[in-house]
Amino acid sequence: MRKTESNGLVYYQSEILLNLGFENFFFTRKGGVSLGELAELNLSFRAGDDPERVQSNLDKTRRVMKAGHLVMVHQVHGAKALLLEQGPIEPESLRNQERDAIVTRMPGIGIGVLCADCFPLLLAEPEQKIIGIAHCGRRGIISGVIENTLDEIVRLGGKVGRIIAAIGPGICGECYQVDQPVILEYREKFPQGEGRIWRRGPGFYLLDLKQAMVSVLADAGVAEDRIEDLGLCTLEGEDFFSHRRSLGQAGRQLSAIVIK
Repeated sequence: MRKTESNGLVYYQSEILLNLGFENFFFTRKGGVSLGELAELNLSFRAGDDPERVQSNLDKTRRVMKAGHLVMVHQVHGAKALLLEQGPIEPESLRNQERDAIVTRMPGIGIGVLCADCFPLLLAEPEQKIIGIAHCGRRGIISGVIENTLDEIVRLGGKVGRIIAAIGPGICGECYQVDQPVILEYREKFPQGEGRIWRRGPGFYLLDLKQAMVSVLADAGVAEDRIEDLGLCTLEGEDFFSHRRSLGQAGRQLSAIVIK
């Protein structure tokens, strides 16, 4: 993992992906122009921010990324993935499509997701030069967003066994408290998950979304030594927006990947 500052923005990067030719960015909340609870680098138009400030933040991140376009979607905690096969690219139109993942092999196009406790998952198939990104929250993981993203990579000619994955900042398993109905959903998808994906706390359960993501990837054929965990918790680290810490008033930070 590498920590970088450029043009006032602070972000983390997966060195494994960088070494394979995939630019990647896990931005913090530092360096933007948003104010108050949304300070500084809020990148969501749906968080109650001034749209001009959000656009300024987006322009700044795109310049740092050196991407021709930055494509994002309207995330709905679902399982659908958007496949970008060829141009023209219209980011403003694509921003309204209800998806939670994006896959492409188009060079120079940044694909990104916005998070504030959910996990960003970056995927790259180095031989076929295919990239994917998924917004992995509690509901999306259960619904199959990771599996669907892998399926789209395979549809473009990729092989799951060649994929490299990087898991960015999200709420860790020591911080994410949930109730029993949530655990019942996870027990159905992960029948052997007790003690690893969830465990009992005093009056609540602790759910480890990151371990659930690793389990899905491993079951699909991505070797665990090809999965990089940046080890960053959004609730513990005040450099990140956190939906839980701000009681639902958080901005959203960007994670993105680009084929050089």
